[in-house]
Amino acid sequence: MNEYSDAYPEVIVRLNNENKYLKSEKKEEKEKLENTIKILRVEIESLKEKKRLLENELSEVKIDNKLLASQLGESEKIKEKFQ
Repeated sequence: MNEYSDAYPEVIVRLNNENKYLKSEKKEEKEKLENTIKILRVEIESLKEKKRLLENELSEVKIDNKLLASQLGESEKIKEKFQ
């Protein structure tokens, strides 16, 4: 307890102690929340990078599909000519 507790009524001392406790709990929770936010920001950046890489791969696959479809179309035309 506070060394001046004898000068204050018991209710005020109790409320002061509770206030100190709640402030410390609030500080701890704030730190936990800030750490969680930092971790989530790192995760978000990681996911953005993965998304960018996947979009690049998807673009390459689309280009490959167009080329294959074009080649298939040409093969079909040649096949029809010889039939």
